[in-house]
Amino acid sequence: MEHSTHKSHNAPSGHNTQSRIKSHDMSMDHKNHYKKLLWMMIASFIAMYILMYAMVDRFVNVIPNFNQFYMAGLMSAPMLIIELLLMGKMYPNKKMNTILIGLGAALLLTFFLLIRNQAAIGDKQFLKSMIPHHAGAILMVEKSELKDPEVQKLAEDIIDAQNKEIEFMKAKINELENK
Repeated sequence: MEHSTHKSHNAPSGHNTQSRIKSHDMSMDHKNHYKKLLWMMIASFIAMYILMYAMVDRFVNVIPNFNQFYMAGLMSAPMLIIELLLMGKMYPNKKMNTILIGLGAALLLTFFLLIRNQAAIGDKQFLKSMIPHHAGAILMVEKSELKDPEVQKLAEDIIDAQNKEIEFMKAKINELENK
């Protein structure tokens, strides 16, 4: 009786079974990458929104507003595109990648247009947007090491003007909200 070292084509080999399991695991792993991408985008948006207030001189001048939301979206949208283009091997579903890149481009354009057209920015949102902006000017003046006397005088004038305008804007917001 002759011993054959050849395996039947119908019998599953351990190697093929392991390959299928590994392929299935990789497929599941890649699905997890897309979930992680979603969570990364959400976390990035939140981080960008919060970091938009890094230039505010003090916490009382942190006023949530649509413009900060638009800018956080404008900064986050390209991150989706960049992640997919640079880390493409982690995201092997080409159709999904094309859809996500298109979504990222659409979000980028949408947030760009929202900020450039000041969409939904009426009196209250304008004031809420300007307070952190003015507070940023105050922070720059307070923390800068200015030497030129004319620039120092300008800086003092900026602080006085910005503080007065912030007080006015806060009072006006209260007035508008209580109408």
